[in-house]
Amino acid sequence: MLCDAPLRLPTISRLPQHFSGRCWRGHAFSAHRRSGSSGITSLCAAALTLFALAPPLSAQESARSLPIFYDPALAAQGFPNPLVKARIAEHEAIFIVDSGASANVLADWYVEVAGIPAVRSDSAVVDNAGKTAPERLVHRLQGRWSDGQRFSLSEAIVVAFPPLFKSLHLGGLVSPQLLAPPGMAAVLDLRVPSLRFVPFARAQSDLQRSKALTVQLDLGQPCRNADSKLVNRTYVAPATIAGVTDLMLVDTGATGTILSDRSKIAQAIGSGSEPGPRSEGAGGEASGRMVRNVQLLRGGRIVILNPSIGEVSERCGVQGILGMDALRTCSLILGEKEMAFSCD
Repeated sequence: MLCDAPLRLPTISRLPQHFSGRCWRGHAFSAHRRSGSSGITSLCAAALTLFALAPPLSAQESARSLPIFYDPALAAQGFPNPLVKARIAEHEAIFIVDSGASANVLADWYVEVAGIPAVRSDSAVVDNAGKTAPERLVHRLQGRWSDGQRFSLSEAIVVAFPPLFKSLHLGGLVSPQLLAPPGMAAVLDLRVPSLRFVPFARAQSDLQRSKALTVQLDLGQPCRNADSKLVNRTYVAPATIAGVTDLMLVDTGATGTILSDRSKIAQAIGSGSEPGPRSEGAGGEASGRMVRNVQLLRGGRIVILNPSIGEVSERCGVQGILGMDALRTCSLILGEKEMAFSCD
């Protein structure tokens, strides 16, 4: 069983009044068993690797893909994330494709409307501040993607999302890395967007042939939690600001990039911060600060953005969250034991 990585559920930020709509801010959450232990063990620090050439796939190994998309109307409401439509129990909804989610997640409104049986677990969803929210589980889900492909999920977590999810018909989160068949990597190209499943080495070769810039990190082993009932996997990557480098969660479910208030980067640039928007998640509200016009190096290229500074889960050395403002022009290869990515 892979690690019980923090389940990061997105939160809605309340923007200053001169902004319209709402903005996502990602926060790391953990699904963990209640026990006498006060600690929550580990997030899975999958590694980045240098690309190498691989032989072409045979016809039998051809890539499988899912019909993901962006929705301008939802982006205007604060959801610029990649999306996919799915139908479960004859009820269709839109799901956020979320690399920062360590498990597949259904919104409680969708479970109720679709009549999906859910059971209480002995676990809880825990946010960065240690606040908990009730957790339920569903098992052996079957459904169809919008292109008619069938799928089956062995398990998913049920969480009470903010009311905006129901009004926008957002049914939850799908973790692309957990959708990949055994032996395959999830290749999530956020520039298009597209999601396909191919062997990791083939995906590396494809990116090398495209002459994409790559970053390298030593290989790491999946984190393991013997008490966990769920298979979980998320990824971290290096990011550099003002000459300072920290490891950050790669999170397509978060709109904005967040720096831990205890990170080296925050210490280097925090003096130029200003009050930021408040956010609301499963564990309650949170507030932070923001720094404008920051140059962030990730995936071999620089992007200019306005990151927030606040509380971030620091398991496995994570010092921040790379959201869609940093990842929109990137291609991610999410493997079983490693990860690679490049950005335009």
